Amino acid sequence: MTRHPERAVRVNRIAAALSILSMSALLGTLTALITTLVHTILTRTRDWHEMLNWWHPAMASLALLPLAIYAWRFDRIKVAWHFRGYHLGAEELYLRAGLLTRRFTVLAYARIQEVNVVSGPIQRRFELATVTIKTAAGDHAITDVAPRTAQQLRDRLTVLARERRLPV
Repeated sequence: MTRHPERAVRVNRIAAALSILSMSALLGTLTALITTLVHTILTRTRDWHEMLNWWHPAMASLALLPLAIYAWRFDRIKVAWHFRGYHLGAEELYLRAGLLTRRFTVLAYARIQEVNVVSGPIQRRFELATVTIKTAAGDHAITDVAPRTAQQLRDRLTVLARERRLPV
């Protein structure tokens, strides 16, 4: 199996941090609004100082939850990187991914319908790309490979799919 570059770990950590940060901001805002609304309805107060003073310091500890989640994800991302890979076989493409739930996918070249190379802003910053492979069964991806390798994979998979395509 061909491994992905080491810098892919950094990209996945940045993506996890952004995801956790955005979800935490959304959930924190909703929690603050709902609890303040409930307190306002129950106490019938209109004073903002009184509304904000009821928050217990334990509520403030909820702000540490995203940090704890990210710390838990930080090491898992590095470990999961070791279980990701791909291999171009004679008749099939083999994809391996997953840490807790491991996936091993075998794609017949004859079933490949479309191959694309995609690179988001964080991936471009770290010189990485994703090869997306579409089949009738669904979409598959070889994530976080070097852009040159991604172009070569796209070209090679396109040629192999064209050669092995079943006659219609």
